[in-house]
Amino acid sequence: MRKPDSLRAHLTAALPELQREPDALTIYVTGGTLAARIGTSLGFEYRYKAEIVLLNYRGDPGQIFLPLLVWIGENQIELLLNHQAGVSDIGFEVDPIDNQAVDVQITLPLSEAVDVQPGGDGGYAVAPRPEPAIPGTEPLSEQLALLREIYAPGGSAKELLVPQQET
Repeated sequence: MRKPDSLRAHLTAALPELQREPDALTIYVTGGTLAARIGTSLGFEYRYKAEIVLLNYRGDPGQIFLPLLVWIGENQIELLLNHQAGVSDIGFEVDPIDNQAVDVQITLPLSEAVDVQPGGDGGYAVAPRPEPAIPGTEPLSEQLALLREIYAPGGSAKELLVPQQET
């Protein structure tokens, strides 16, 4: 399964607080099932819930949700294309720790198709299938581009949620 690692990398790149404290983010898989059918292909699909936990987060939880939605748009787009899924399948809980920090837990249904091909040595080659392209939903040329103009609380240019890269 590759999506939990991809999501971790994306959130860490998007949230400066996670760059400073990467251990504050935990992602684990629950409720997994395999979808498979008998036929000419040995391919299958992982279906599971990703539980994303951010501990002692000192920003606004909305700062987490925006990069999460950008990632979903590139990696699990059907959650955003299906109105019912978009309003009910992405769950979260926010638990205040003190006046400045919260623990945030997000539940996200994910799926990953896997292709299986016989190998020349009698074994099998197992490879994740890329997400299908859906016309009109092309990803941004730079996946964090939407976040470039969003400021952290305080609004100072030095506190961009996603700092500009030095060129």
